[in-house]
Amino acid sequence: MPRVVITNPAIAKSPAFSPAVQVGPLVYVSGSGASDLSKDCRGQAEEVFQYISKVLAAAGCSMRDVIKLQAFVTRQEDYPAYDEVRRKYFPQEPPASTSVISGLLGGMLLEVEAVAYNPDGKW
Repeated sequence: MPRVVITNPAIAKSPAFSPAVQVGPLVYVSGSGASDLSKDCRGQAEEVFQYISKVLAAAGCSMRDVIKLQAFVTRQEDYPAYDEVRRKYFPQEPPASTSVISGLLGGMLLEVEAVAYNPDGKW
């Protein structure tokens, strides 16, 4: 099955990793953290989900197509803020989710990765 790297200048954050990779109908979005680390967890979560939305749009799908989220949050007390933002982006029929309290690189308060189902696979 062919592997397609999803990228364009609007979503490329680092040459060290692909923003997303599509294999068949599945789009795997790399772990994404906020660029503006001065924001609180709620602000970082908003930035992260906006970025994930852009990556998915580049793959021809949307947040409605997300079937799995995995979030890494650095502090337990920040989880409610992350969860509030997540619920805003997935108000009905939320995807399967895993959340882990873990240390992260570079002062990020959270990092989120996603898997979306794109049955058309037309990229």
